[in-house]
Amino acid sequence: MKNLSLRRLAASGLALVLASPLLAGVNEVRMKLPLRPKLAVSGRERISLAPFLVASKLSERRDATKYKDLDLDAEFRRYLGKQIARRTKMSVVTMPAEVKLPTTSLKELGENGAFWREVGVKTGADILLSGIVDFKVEDKSGYRAEEYVSRIDGRTYYRQVYVESTGYTFEVTVLAFDGKSGAKLFQETFKDTKEKPRRSVDELLGLFENLFSLENQLLGLFVVREREANRYVFD
Repeated sequence: MKNLSLRRLAASGLALVLASPLLAGVNEVRMKLPLRPKLAVSGRERISLAPFLVASKLSERRDATKYKDLDLDAEFRRYLGKQIARRTKMSVVTMPAEVKLPTTSLKELGENGAFWREVGVKTGADILLSGIVDFKVEDKSGYRAEEYVSRIDGRTYYRQVYVESTGYTFEVTVLAFDGKSGAKLFQETFKDTKEKPRRSVDELLGLFENLFSLENQLLGLFVVREREANRYVFD
């Protein structure tokens, strides 16, 4: 009988210990956690942006010749170069105009170490960037279901309404190379899609809205970023 009482006492004590975290005060806090960059840039402070392939020029898409006035390669490199110069400690080295990509194949581009060593010698850059960019502007207009409340019986119904909208999709695959060895350091793809509630033909504005959305992700290749996450603190 005595042993039974002792066992019951021990079990009660164990239950109290296990339950103590639940009885204690718990605070949920929002913390900013550092995200390490994809590329270690220490000792590699000089970067240069080589030409990027333009996907629409390599395909037979209907919109391949739709935006002749938009130089997608030049606009993207200009934008990314400015952001790197402004928001990182890296120096952006101008890419010589005579540098032309030796192939239109992304796979072959990533494997051509000899070419990238040569470009590294010409620029004196520690890191070289290239890849492929794509941008699409699509008419998303069409009929969609919309809720409405009837004035007769007060009930909610659905009806089909015609909505005009335009979709903007930007996608880029970035290749990074070592300027000395020509070796590929990494390959990463980024994509953003936006839809505007009207018909629009301002493709340049749409492009920069896509780029703005991807800005932190692109710069996260080179600098430490912060990510917010919930953590629980026990009193």
